[in-house]
Amino acid sequence: MKKILMIAGPTASGKSDLAIKLAKEFDGEIVSCDSMQIYRQLDVGTAKIKPEEMQGVKHYMIDVADPADEYSVWEYSVAAKSAIEDISDRGKLPIIVGGTGLYAESIIYPLNFSVNKDEEVRIKLMRELEELGAEKLHQRLEMADPEDAAKIHPNNTKRLIRALEIIELSGGVKNKAELREPQYDVCLFTLDIPREKLYARIDERVEHMFRQGLLQEVESLLERGLVNKNSQSMQAIGYKEFFDYFDGKISLDDVKSQIKINTRHYAKRQISWFKRYKFAHNIDPGDIDKIINTVKDFLRG
Repeated sequence: MKKILMIAGPTASGKSDLAIKLAKEFDGEIVSCDSMQIYRQLDVGTAKIKPEEMQGVKHYMIDVADPADEYSVWEYSVAAKSAIEDISDRGKLPIIVGGTGLYAESIIYPLNFSVNKDEEVRIKLMRELEELGAEKLHQRLEMADPEDAAKIHPNNTKRLIRALEIIELSGGVKNKAELREPQYDVCLFTLDIPREKLYARIDERVEHMFRQGLLQEVESLLERGLVNKNSQSMQAIGYKEFFDYFDGKISLDDVKSQIKINTRHYAKRQISWFKRYKFAHNIDPGDIDKIINTVKDFLRG
């Protein structure tokens, strides 16, 4: 079984910096596990790593989709696993880095379906949508995958149905993870930062995004017709909050505050998600010696 290293945890916890250090230490290459960094031209609001920050380490699964594209966990899983196989076959260590729980899940465990869509399941869900309503189905999604639910409005029934379809076809990704065997030999680090420190880092990151031109990035995407308010990419934190501002309903300061609040809530959901993995090493990202020794033991073992 091929070995992979995975660095997960909440946003703004220092995953990318740690990944670079470990890639240089262990001759690794990095596979992004972030559902928003897949999008080209969404740079500021996703805190996308810059080429000069990569320090010569090759990265995969960044800038692989256009801003208006719909991109599923299935598509991510296929492409990410292809990158992992390529990295491993060349004798390098695949290092998966990011905080998108369902993406991480699709790498650790096999998705239990071989086709992209299933007509029977989709028809059943459409009937349930008609009988029960969107709110009930959205509540079901929240139970199975709170991270995905936070990005999908109940009224966006197309995406809601697709998300539930994937979960049903995979056997209930969230609830049945412990019943499946990992498809790789995984060393998983979940980064542990005191809550107050994490929130301070989130607030500073948002302030930095605004200084770097987040407003102008969103305006440019819309003005060039690359996205609209219903695009999947625009449902992300850091982008969706601007639409009430553009409609004159809130101030720019309100947008900034809402992004900070939503990011904190998202960080909580990320922490809860990765707590499910009993084999994870919950660790302070600053304890680099301990991390390196753990990786050495893992590679020897």
